[in-house]
Amino acid sequence: MPFSFLKRKRTVAGYAPSSPFTVDVHAHILPGLDNGPEIIEESILLLQEMAAAGVRKIIATPHIMGDYYRNTAATIESCLARIRSELQRKCISIELEAAAEYYLDISLISSLENNQPLLTIADTYLLLETNIVGMPSFLGEAIRLARQRNLVIVLAHPERYHYLQQNFNLVMDLHRQGVLFQVNLGSWASSHQGTRMLAERLVSEGLVSFVGSNVHNLRDWNQAHEALRSVTFAKLVEKGLLNQHLL
Repeated sequence: MPFSFLKRKRTVAGYAPSSPFTVDVHAHILPGLDNGPEIIEESILLLQEMAAAGVRKIIATPHIMGDYYRNTAATIESCLARIRSELQRKCISIELEAAAEYYLDISLISSLENNQPLLTIADTYLLLETNIVGMPSFLGEAIRLARQRNLVIVLAHPERYHYLQQNFNLVMDLHRQGVLFQVNLGSWASSHQGTRMLAERLVSEGLVSFVGSNVHNLRDWNQAHEALRSVTFAKLVEKGLLNQHLL
């Protein structure tokens, strides 16, 4: 691996603490695929707002979840092509790529075991979410299988998971196993105490590798945009994020 997964200072050369949020690694902005925008016009409006705020690149991460969100590489790439064409037609300057937010279930384990193609970020990072309440029994298996394929698991919004809120030792154990953490913008201001406290601790301990908007609509983006002005976000940038490596 090109860098250590152990606790580290990740300040990127040339990335000043005052730099804007320019790369979003977790966004539901492709229309009609999940619980994001329903129509292309909503997607374009959302992308316009994000571009105007200084976002230069977005990695769209539609849900893939068993029989609930049955997205495939083909459906996602087709939708991505439509959005790119519309962005070009409207002269909206923002780079758009696609990966996926995989739900950790038996179908994902099967895909990993059978070496099936997966939609990853930068051909390296596998964005994964889990059950909110209890730790999945096969999380360790997913980590092992991903490692065999030279993939790095990025756990989406770990601050939301009750099993991590109640056991920070488990957070550290996952970190030692090479799992990276993607925290949602503004989660440190959540009305849910457990979410807020874990987000703040992940930031203060320097355990956040990626930050994402997890945007689904304009309301989400307005909240995320507001969080960019927070002291906590400034602290995140000072400690170092890997987002900028994706430009």
